[in-house]
Amino acid sequence: MDLLKSATLLIVEDDVCLRQATVALMRRHLKTVYGAENGRDALALFHQHRPDLVLTDLRMPEMDGLTLTEKLREISPETPVLLFTAFSDSPTLIRGIELGVAGFIPKPATSEQLLTPLLKAARPILQKQQVQGLQQELQLSVERLLGRGETLSAIAAQTARIARTDYPLLLQGETGSGKSRLAGLVHRLSPRHEHPFVTVQLGALPESLVASELFGHQKGAFTDATQSRRGRIAEADGGTLFLDDIDAAPLTVQGMLLQLVEEQTYTPVGSNCPEHVNLRIIAASNRDLAAMALAGTFRQDLYYRLAGLLIDLPPLRNIPEEIPPLANLLLEECCLELGRPPLRLEKETLKILCHHPWPGNVRQLRNTLRQAALLAGHKIDGDQIEQFLCGSSSSCPTPVPKEETFSMTMEEVERWAFRRALEAAGQKKMVAARLLDLNYYTFKRRLARLGLDVETR
Repeated sequence: MDLLKSATLLIVEDDVCLRQATVALMRRHLKTVYGAENGRDALALFHQHRPDLVLTDLRMPEMDGLTLTEKLREISPETPVLLFTAFSDSPTLIRGIELGVAGFIPKPATSEQLLTPLLKAARPILQKQQVQGLQQELQLSVERLLGRGETLSAIAAQTARIARTDYPLLLQGETGSGKSRLAGLVHRLSPRHEHPFVTVQLGALPESLVASELFGHQKGAFTDATQSRRGRIAEADGGTLFLDDIDAAPLTVQGMLLQLVEEQTYTPVGSNCPEHVNLRIIAASNRDLAAMALAGTFRQDLYYRLAGLLIDLPPLRNIPEEIPPLANLLLEECCLELGRPPLRLEKETLKILCHHPWPGNVRQLRNTLRQAALLAGHKIDGDQIEQFLCGSSSSCPTPVPKEETFSMTMEEVERWAFRRALEAAGQKKMVAARLLDLNYYTFKRRLARLGLDVETR
């Protein structure tokens, strides 16, 4: 019945006591309920409020329920009309069916007798409205992920189409490019949106715990398994499982995931009995999985099944022309969040933002602007933004030359960002991880991959 909480209803009943009682009852379950004494008043209210549903009495003076239904169908053929009647003669039922009446409710009726047919009639319209609202939300959210422009339009259209399917989806993009937020939006736009959305950050888990966390385990499966435990896959049954940092999954776990993708079955650690689930899988990585598959560090068969649908989120440094509108949108969002008057970004500030390499992408841009909104005056000038970008002038290392920013590879930008964070943190890894908004285990793993771990010892 939760769907009805967003619905509006017009009740047409000439009996004042019955009308008031029904309106009061329905207001407990629906968003808004209007009451009308006769057909004339009902038409006026319908034109004014355009309710989602109409429930009308059959026998009324001046204009009966069937005549009112006919007029309402002329105005809005898609609006469900239900008849509230104590009479059940065949001609009335036949005429009601011919007019497309969505249901007949006995008079008097219990709460359940009222709500069940109303929900049945409302579901198609309300679900359509819900999807339209989510699509608008998607557009706004993607704007805040990437800004406005050609890239945005393509990604928004692609995401809306993909969300309606049930196939596995792979999201690729650098750290902070919006993969997690986009995965959540795909789930909310999908037919599974009323079911769980379960996120597993594989890069944050020690390798020895990945299988148990995902698949669960039986009592006695390993030394510390004192009792059986459900895994995250079981928790996601019916909904969506989001596997972040899929590249961090050990090869043994990748084989187990392949079974899940292909057959919708999995086997808990220590068990010989496969269990069935019904879920959608979305995976994400900030690495080139195709290259890893060719190199043998990621299973090719799993990659090809995950990458049947692929969304590639570009780094901010590749779309500098979209940074100014995005920055203004994010700054507006931060000001609202902090409850402070609107701020503006000076032209010089926008130039600095456009030339910054943004290794943390949209997440880093949002965090920088939130800090600026918290500490700045009525405007944010170039000197201030430089301080916010560096943390402090004394801890800010030599910036990347502007002419090199757009030719740098992802690995070069990441190596530069990690060195910069370590310098600003006095070579303290825990502090540097926080500066980059990364989990400590993920930070250490990437540090080793970039060949910087030795430098910090």
